[in-house]
Amino acid sequence: MGLMEHDLPSLPEAYRASLPSSIRCEVQGRIALPQAVIELHDYQFDEPQRAIFKSPRSFLDLALSRRPGDARGGYVDLPGFAARPLGDIIFIPAGHAVATEWGAGRQQSICCGFEGGRPDDEDDLFASAELEACLDIRSPFIRDAMVRLAREVRDPGFCSDLLVGAMWIEIAVELGRHLRRSRHREEEDRARLSAAKLRLVDDWIAQPGAMPAVSELADACGMSARHFFRMFKASTGMTLSDYAAAMRLDRAKALLATDRLAIKVIAWECGFGTAAAFSAAFRRAVGVTPHEYRRSAIH
Repeated sequence: MGLMEHDLPSLPEAYRASLPSSIRCEVQGRIALPQAVIELHDYQFDEPQRAIFKSPRSFLDLALSRRPGDARGGYVDLPGFAARPLGDIIFIPAGHAVATEWGAGRQQSICCGFEGGRPDDEDDLFASAELEACLDIRSPFIRDAMVRLAREVRDPGFCSDLLVGAMWIEIAVELGRHLRRSRHREEEDRARLSAAKLRLVDDWIAQPGAMPAVSELADACGMSARHFFRMFKASTGMTLSDYAAAMRLDRAKALLATDRLAIKVIAWECGFGTAAAFSAAFRRAVGVTPHEYRRSAIH
């Protein structure tokens, strides 16, 4: 059986690493399972940060709000080390040193820490996965499951430990499959957008307000609109409009489940001109209104 903790210490147990004094982390919820610790974190970064992070535990992290500033990182033990933009979902195996930098501000995350995944653990599920792929996990399945984990950890209910344990097993298996697939993508990647360009597209889509035009994104990536459209679909398996809609819907779900922003503010954050347009689109996609979704997430 898992353990739901209410009197929570300030230090995160998910990755068991000390934090600089300029970083404050409030653990807003925790469910401890035999195989993993799941925590909801609320960070306050008092100033821009540059640090090398290394944890004795492997951990998977989804940023429920945007990472402050131009968040970047890279594995210092890789040949040709270079910092790259961090995705919303990152996985850092135990024992690997990551150089990170990010801006001042606030960030909420759901973090899953577990034993295993060390560099010398040849039999571990994640031991031989490509490290570069770990810094930007692009899996709609993992993203959706992590958002559901955040809801359950924030407001645990009947048999929460059993539900979270089942979800964690699904996430761990999908994470292993996702990272293994990265080994076979080198040739295919020549016809795809780089991770840096995909992150650039994500940053544009994540901006409040109207969706950027294909021509704007193509210019930002340094290619023609036609070539960009073809490479984007090859990279994601989705059209730009479908991808943007899914990304903004995920963001709306996260904000509704973990924040107390007004619906009209969330509508603007997710690219809708009015709360009515947002509510209609959300109901078509999810089957309930934003208000109904928020009530179900809270209770």
